[in-house]
Parts: sequence; structure tokens; C-alpha cells
Amino acid sequence: MKPYPKIIIMLIIALVLKSAVLQSQDSIDNKMKLLDLKLQLLNSRLELLDSKIKSWESWPLEMEGRLADIDRSYRQLGTKIMMMDFDPADFNYKFYLLDSMMKSQKKNTADTKIGNVISFRYDTIRPKPFKSVISLNPVRIFEGTFQISYEKSINPRNSIDVSGLATYATDEGISRRYMLNQSLSYYNPSTDTYDPYNSKNIYGFGTIIQWKNYLLASVNPRHRAPIGMYAATSLMYRRLWINGLETVFVEYEFINRDIIQKLNVFAGGVIIGSQISFIKTLSLDFYFGGVIRLSIYDNETSFTKYKKWDNIDFSGVLPAAGIKIGILK
Repeated sequence: MKPYPKIIIMLIIALVLKSAVLQSQDSIDNKMKLLDLKLQLLNSRLELLDSKIKSWESWPLEMEGRLADIDRSYRQLGTKIMMMDFDPADFNYKFYLLDSMMKSQKKNTADTKIGNVISFRYDTIRPKPFKSVISLNPVRIFEGTFQISYEKSINPRNSIDVSGLATYATDEGISRRYMLNQSLSYYNPSTDTYDPYNSKNIYGFGTIIQWKNYLLASVNPRHRAPIGMYAATSLMYRRLWINGLETVFVEYEFINRDIIQKLNVFAGGVIIGSQISFIKTLSLDFYFGGVIRLSIYDNETSFTKYKKWDNIDFSGVLPAAGIKIGILK
């Protein structure tokens, strides 16, 4: 065998071995670089962990400082409270009483709103009882009389009602029918007889006093004076002037002569009625009963007799009934 081929083979083998060695060195270098990078990353993580551990170690100290500040603040507050001139326990008790009063006031306000509901019933719930009534009698207007009354409660069961009467009735006004129904006469001393005459007007004044006892005040507090059913005693006095004309025959002719009579009227009796409230502040008073009325003229010595019951100068027993419209206060 010739020496040249052996040399070539050995060169090839040497080249192959060198290439393998070079590849092996490159692989080792890459792995070394990768390992170096991993070590750097691990070092960074260790540094981060170390900083966190240091932060955790400083946190209890910081918390201890904060707690110490809070403790100092509470101690200062306690010192200020001790220096105050009132007892905190007493202050809490007063605050509790104030809160209870406010709750009670709210409850009373709610009850009042319920009680303020407008009702047309006589048992309307009221937050505050009425004490007085000012009323008018519309029926007496047709008799030519204006009657105004004032009723004042004395206690839940009793009240006093005082009325004033002012009369001016004429045969041409709203009292015309009432005047036409009057059958009046006067005493003529010259003939010793009673002569009839036509009344033109009646005027005067009077007063009525009533003591009212409310019957249901002890049963239902909403029927206390002046609201509810009542029984009353009544006294009346009227002073009246009656003007009229008499036709007489004098010296062959008829002439009209003026007649003026002065009349006193006394009355007393018992009535039963009921006063109800509606539209919150208005009242209606319905009543009926009986009275004894006595009438006497100034120029006579005894009470009148034999008069019609609807005459203004009637003496005797009469029924009494009427209605009054008022304002409650």
C-alpha cells in the first residue's frame, strides 16, 4: 500500500475530529452562557426577596409606632374628659331622655294628623277640645229679632250660654207674616174694655241665660262641653215697645190714633238639645223643650190672659224648639 492514501485518510480523520471538538466547545459555551443568565435571574430574585423580608421586618415596628400614637391620643382624650365639668354618664342619660321625647313627639304628631281629618260626624276626633261657641239663631230673624249667643264651658260637663236679643219687627219687612198673625188689644179705661188695634212695629231688647249639663261627658270624652247631648235650664227676659194704630169715630168721622204699649216678658223652662260639630270649626245646636211664659203691660197689674199662643204677649205654657249655627273655638 502506498503512503499517500494513508496520509489523506489521516487528514480526513483529523478534520472530522477537529470539527467535532469545535462543535463540542460551541455547545459548552452556549450552555455556560445560559447558566450564567439563570444565575443572574436567581440573584435578582434573591435581592427582591431580601428587600421584602426587610420590609416585613420594618412593618411591626411601624405598626407599634402607630398603636403608640393612638394610645397617646386616647389618653389625651381621657384626660380632657376628666377635666370637663360634667359627668359623661349623666350626659348619656340626658341624651337618652331627649331621644325618647323626640320619638314621643313624632308619635303625637302622627296621631294629630289622623285626628285632623275633616268629618261631618258629631264624633269627629279633635286634637284639642273646644272651649266656647259663638252662634246665631236664624229662626228668630223671621220674627224680626236678632239673637246672638256665647257659650263658655266651665268644665267637661257644664257650660253657660248667654244670648242677647235685639228686636225691630215691622209689617213691611221680613217679619211681615209674624206681625200679621198678632192679635193685639189694649185696655181702654173710658169704656173699661179691651179694644183691638193693628200693630205697625215692635222693638226692644232681651236676654236668655242657660245652664247646660252635657250628659255623655263621663262616657265619651269627645262629647264634653260644648259638644254633645245636653239638658239645660233656661231663663228669659224681654222688654218690648209695641206701636200700632186704632181707628176711632170722633165727631162724625173716623180717625187713626197711635197706640204705644210697653210689655215685659218673663220665661223659664227646661230644654234638651244636642250640639254637633262639622267642617272642623262649625256647629249646629238643635233643641226642644217647654217653658212657662208670663207677659205683663206697664199699665196693667196682672199678667195677660186669653191671648193666642203665637202672640208676643201670650202668658202660659209653650213648647220651645229651635236651631243655632255657631263657630267653635
